[in-house]
Amino acid sequence: MSVINNYKKLIQHIKTTCRECHRNYKNINIVAVSKQQEYEKIKTLYEGGHSCFGENRLDEAIFKWRKLDKEKTQLHFIGALQSKKIKDIIKNFDVIETLDTESSAEKLALYKSRNVKIPKIYVQINIGEEKQKRGIYPSDVKQFLNICREKYDLSISGAMCMPPINENPKKFFKDMLDICTREKLKKISMGMSNDFKEAIICGSNNIRIGSLLFGKREKT
Repeated sequence: MSVINNYKKLIQHIKTTCRECHRNYKNINIVAVSKQQEYEKIKTLYEGGHSCFGENRLDEAIFKWRKLDKEKTQLHFIGALQSKKIKDIIKNFDVIETLDTESSAEKLALYKSRNVKIPKIYVQINIGEEKQKRGIYPSDVKQFLNICREKYDLSISGAMCMPPINENPKKFFKDMLDICTREKLKKISMGMSNDFKEAIICGSNNIRIGSLLFGKREKT
């Protein structure tokens, strides 16, 4: 099945899910996760009218989007955020979804103080408190946001999370919604190819979809 057919099918699933939970499907943003995907598949979706993509490797993103019109897209950085790469990430991405350390917040603030345009920022929340995953623990979110906002004068637009694998995601998605509501974070990035329906029902407005659109990734 083609990427465009997959995309149309995804839109129908989103519409159906939104009808069931009384939400407007137009408020759901699809971040097409194009990391490690064939360039031709990405180009097909791009030329088919989709404009929001997610990449987690800086070099790969620069290589791909050099060939396409970056001005017509919104590119989300969804990989581990390293402060040493922030300068180049700022240049190439419109949204950073993975802020989770004070050192990275400080680096972003430094460039902002130099009148460099900063992407929209989401904090990454380790919603399941898993030791092997990055992200701010739920109990530390308020303090981290205060540091970002008050100490570094950063505007935080939203938050991102990934629930634990092989567990029912609904509890974690509900916890995420509670945090975002309490902290006035309007952009909620949760839900991927296997659990986007539950995420939408629980309040997500940014879903990160890869394999459901493009199929399996290229081996690296």
